[in-house]
Order: sequence, then structure tokens, then C-alpha cells
Amino acid sequence: MRIRFVARGCTVFAALAAVALLFALPGAAAAKPPRPNVVFVMTDDQDWHSMWALRKTRQLIGGRGTTFDHSFISFSLCCPSRATLLTGQYAHNHSVKWNNWPLGGFRKLRGAQTLPVWLERAGYFTAHIGKYLNEYGEDGPTVVPPGWTDWYGAVDPTTYDYYGFTINHNGRLKTYPRTPRFYSTDVYTELAEDVIRAGHRSGKPFFLSLAPNAPHTVARANDARMEGTPAIPPPRYANRFASAHLPRYPNFNEEDVSDKPPLIQQVFPSLTDDDVDALTAHYRGRMGSLLGVDDMVADVVRTLKRTGEYDNTVIVYTSDNGWILGEHRLRDPVTEDGRAAGVKYLPYEGSTRVPLMIAGPGIPHRTVHGVTINPDWAATIADLTGARPALPGDGRSLLPVTRHPNALDDRAVLFETFPNPRAPAYKGVRTARYLYTIQDDGEGEQLYDYAVDPWELSSKQADPAYTRVKVALIGALNRLEDCKGRSCEVKVRVPRPG
Repeated sequence: MRIRFVARGCTVFAALAAVALLFALPGAAAAKPPRPNVVFVMTDDQDWHSMWALRKTRQLIGGRGTTFDHSFISFSLCCPSRATLLTGQYAHNHSVKWNNWPLGGFRKLRGAQTLPVWLERAGYFTAHIGKYLNEYGEDGPTVVPPGWTDWYGAVDPTTYDYYGFTINHNGRLKTYPRTPRFYSTDVYTELAEDVIRAGHRSGKPFFLSLAPNAPHTVARANDARMEGTPAIPPPRYANRFASAHLPRYPNFNEEDVSDKPPLIQQVFPSLTDDDVDALTAHYRGRMGSLLGVDDMVADVVRTLKRTGEYDNTVIVYTSDNGWILGEHRLRDPVTEDGRAAGVKYLPYEGSTRVPLMIAGPGIPHRTVHGVTINPDWAATIADLTGARPALPGDGRSLLPVTRHPNALDDRAVLFETFPNPRAPAYKGVRTARYLYTIQDDGEGEQLYDYAVDPWELSSKQADPAYTRVKVALIGALNRLEDCKGRSCEVKVRVPRPG
């Protein structure tokens, strides 16, 4: 018996030694690192200029991760842009082509073929808090879209108010009092903290979509069919921007718009004093409301650290589109109170360029100058999580770009809009240096060279020195306008002017 016991013991020790040797050998299989959590913060109508005020966000995300300083929205309007996040596709493929039915809106999205469904199938705990797609909840306020494990969707039109809004929590409605304690961004922040703790307890990696309505106008009274009154800051920041001056960028109230499309020349005269006063009020409200978002980001990071999830969480910060406040004389004249408000939709940088920062494990601290486009967001999340999209994605993952920023050299991306009730439709192409756009009716051709004209003051579409430039850009646009999947990755070598 004793001899038999020793023999077995030798066998056990030999087996353990063999296992140890196996894992010590070069190239031996190692345990896979855990899949990261993802927190995706998307503001509403935030222009890229305004990031200077979000000190905490720039430090906590930009200060430790990658900033993409030429990040653009293909269709600069809330609902088409958010549908692009959820599908990874340009609007000509996902077919959400306006904010409202029948051209767009929540009912237009094919919900069973969206990012949260892919993530849930991949084993993720998924949660959404705040604004979803325009018109969500107007027909069925208790509906929970497919793919969301935990759902806190703001119900339209209450979404477009900073107080007294209604949230659908997994099919049960709750309307919050109109008191300072229940300011929307702060409520969303508290819910995000709860979701992070729930995601931690679930034992699964989690994906949190966090969508405050700041700095959007208060547009509840008109069901968000037009711009409303200025955004409302949280009470603690009510006075921070109360006397701030509206920025006068070099293209503000542009004196000569003869290079712009006929619509701008005919419909937008120089700003009046009342226009400037109204736009100033919007600027003050917007900037104050963004300070609440800055606190949100800080509180999310703090909760991630307290739960031990911080080191395995990727945080993305961006916006669904920008907002123009008087640049090129532009303002929205069709508003709830009849006074000027900001405007999006148009191809200028104030409307199409948005902040984009990504931080987390393995993402280096740097700035990338090549162009990105919003279909890239879903591709990046799929790459991070291992989720398998059910649709051909039109973007590219930005994870390799964080390590090899030259990968975006010579990239061209698509700007597109479609026939709608408000403005002429156009298509365009954007590179790091150039913007070329033309209306669907053949009018309004524009070509801007940001190397010599960063404020879009002098279109070069009729300049003979730019003939070859225009030909190259039109060629890229022809390849992009009907692209699908991999064909949407287009590089263009644009010759120098002259």
C-alpha cells in the first residue's frame, strides 16, 4: 500500500511539473484578458468648440486616452446620427433620413438589427439611459427596444426638458418632479451609477449608453419639431455663464456670403441685434448645461473606480452633431418663440465636427488628426467587445488607429442628406484638408481648403487652380455616395492646388 501511494504521488507531481513547464514555454496559450466594459457618452447638439469648458472630461478621458480632433457626423441631425451609432451604417443604408416619421424617427429604425442586440448576444449586460431616437415613446411609452438588458429611456417629448421628464424603466414609467433636485443630467448620472453597480454584480462585461439631452434646447412644448428656448444649466451653475459673451469667430455674421449656396445668400441676411441677443442666450444656457455633463463624466469615473471596474473600462465621449450659432450668418428662424436659435444639418464645421475622445486599457495618450466619421463608432465598439454585427458596417474600428494614426492618411468620408421639409438636400466628401459639397439639384457647389481657409470664408469651386482638386474629390464622392460595407473605406490622393 505504501509503495502504491508513493507511485501515485510521483505521478501527480510529474503531471503538475509538466503543466507548469507547458505554461512556461514560449508561445504557450495564456488566459485571455477579460473583455472590457464600454461606457459611451453622447451629448445632444454639442459643437466641438465648446469642449474647452469641460475641464474634467478633457482631463479624465482626453488626458489619458486618444483625442480625434477631426471627428465628423455624416448626416448632421439627431435621429439619423443616432441611428448610425446603432447600426454602424451611413443613412443611405439604414434609411433613417430625418428626425420625424415617415422619413425618420424611432419607428423607422430596424431595432432587431442594432448594436445592443449584437452586444447582448456576445454576453454583455447592456443598458441605456436618456435620449434615444426622436419620437421614441410617442406611440408606445412603455416599449423597450430590442437588446437592452436594463432600459432607462427618456420618453418623448418630455426628453426635451430639463425638469418634469418621464423615464421608462424596463416598461414602468416614472415622471420626475419639477424641482432642482431632479435636474435631468443629475438624474441620469445617479442612474448611471446604479447601472455600473448592477453591471459589476452581473459578472458580465457591460455596455452603458449614456445620453444626456444637454445642451439641446428646451423643445418639449413643440414636441421637438423645431428648436425651443435656451438650454437650462443645473442650479449650481446657473450663474457661471450668465454674463458670457457669444464667441465671434472669424466666420461669425460673415460679411460676404457670395461664395455660399443660393439658400444662404437669399434667406440669411446679416444678423440683427435681436438675433445676436437670442443666440447669446442660447450660448449661455448651452455652456452652463455642459458643466452638468462634465460632472456626470467625473461621477461615472468615480463609480467605476469604487466598483473596481475602472481599469477594465473604455470610455467614449462624443456628440450626435454640432450646432451653428451665427457662423456664416446662420441661425434657425423657425423656432418656438420666433427668435433666432442655432442650426445644424449644414455641412460647415460648426454643424458636422464634434468632440471624440476614447480612453481605456491599451489606448495610448495621443491626438489623431485624420478624419473619422460616425459609422466608425459601432465598428470600434464591436472590435472592443468581440460582438458580431448583423449588418455590413460602413465604418472602421478606431482601435488600430490609436496605435497607428497614419492609418487615416488620405481618408475620405461621406456627408449626405436627403429630401426633407426644411432645406435642400446635398452630398459631400470630407478629407483632412478639403470639403466638397453639392446640392442634389446641382446648385450650391462648394469647395473649401482648410489649409488656407480654416473658417470656410472663400469657396474654391470656381478657382482654376483647384480644378484637379475638385476632380479628385468628385471621384471620391462618386465612390462613397452609394457605398456599403468595405467599399465605404475610400482613400483619395488629392493633388496640390495649382
